[in-house]
Amino acid sequence: MARSCMTFGVDLCYIVTPLPRQKGIAQRLMDHWLHGYGLQYNPDRAEALKKIRLVDDLQAVIHELGRDSGPIIIGTSSRQRDRAIGYGELRTRIESEASPFLILFGTGWGLPEEIAGRCERMLTPIKGRGDYNHLSLRVAIGIVLDRLLGEKGGSYA
Repeated sequence: MARSCMTFGVDLCYIVTPLPRQKGIAQRLMDHWLHGYGLQYNPDRAEALKKIRLVDDLQAVIHELGRDSGPIIIGTSSRQRDRAIGYGELRTRIESEASPFLILFGTGWGLPEEIAGRCERMLTPIKGRGDYNHLSLRVAIGIVLDRLLGEKGGSYA
């Protein structure tokens, strides 16, 4: 995720989990690349990992992004949802609005309903050719960032 964010110029990537074991695993991985042998082995990866923030809950992210009215929150889902927004429309908004955008990705079963309900809009799902639609988180993040921030991303609806 950090390398995708670095590639597409995303300022920060938040990993949100209240679970101490998950945060511990993420922190150990980050420490390896930011301070351990990984730093000498591949310093570029350390630069990417500086974009990661571990936080307990969504409210902490919203508070950190603060500003006057807070971030514009956009959710993602593997299925079509109400309040849908296409990639082209969201890309235009990102380019034209001064407020920060917070794009939420779920894992496993997707975004919990209480989190999806906090989203202003829901990004249209990534669709392949068949009915199977269960991409890994890092693949989905790469596709979404390419469509929203990549050189040719504006051609997606």
